[in-house]
Amino acid sequence: MEYSEFDRHPAYASGDRRVRDDRRGGLRREADRAERLREMAAFAIAICGGLAVLFLFFVIVGTVDVGNAIVATVAAIVLALIWMFAFWRRMKSNAAFVQRPDRERRGF
Repeated sequence: MEYSEFDRHPAYASGDRRVRDDRRGGLRREADRAERLREMAAFAIAICGGLAVLFLFFVIVGTVDVGNAIVATVAAIVLALIWMFAFWRRMKSNAAFVQRPDRERRGF
């Protein structure tokens, strides 16, 4: 395979001094994977709550008629229920506020 002058050669190509301990190869620690899944779940739940609030805003403004938009109303209710369930679980586990440990170190 030939490279043109515009192709990039990755840093992990042959001859790199860190080939053995390179973590970009797809092998991740279980803790990294669990943290990434937790972050994705939090993002999805936040999107559910945001979309439900957005629908409620359009209902209040009068743009959406609840009687004519049955499917959208049901979808907004389901999204709101998902967000409420996640909020309830968070309150039940006493994780109401997240205090990041690096905030103390940086002096915030």
